[in-house]
Amino acid sequence: MPLIPDDLAQRLENDWLGEPFPGSDFESGDRFAGAVASWFGGAMAAGFPVVTAAPRRPQLSAAAAGALGAGLGPAAGQLLALATASYLAGQTFGAGTATFPAALAAGMAGITAAFNNLEFSNAARAQQIALAVYLMTISTIVVFPAPLPPAPIL
Repeated sequence: MPLIPDDLAQRLENDWLGEPFPGSDFESGDRFAGAVASWFGGAMAAGFPVVTAAPRRPQLSAAAAGALGAGLGPAAGQLLALATASYLAGQTFGAGTATFPAALAAGMAGITAAFNNLEFSNAARAQQIALAVYLMTISTIVVFPAPLPPAPIL
């Protein structure tokens, strides 16, 4: 089953941006990581499921907490996109390994825009961030040993 950005948006809105609000940057980062990792757990590349989505969640949690601790919209948005891209890179799909997302700049722009727009509802903010994460995800190529060709994450 392919990854669907609306599913991630729901998870972000309910699990990260919803009430009760996170009490710390660490809690916020962990809730963000939980939403992303549970969504990404359904990823496939060349018919192989991702096997490292849950085990690598703590990496994303720590990096997201640091990003959210930056406080300012542009810095936090860019660092959160970089944390997510770093989480995506190196994921394993059978014998394949994910490369760094080609759409990192677009992901940074999307997440930063969501943080900078103070008029956004939680649903709109979640949708904007989900689309940015999705774009980074589908721009990530998984490299397999021969004879399998590289494949995108779906």
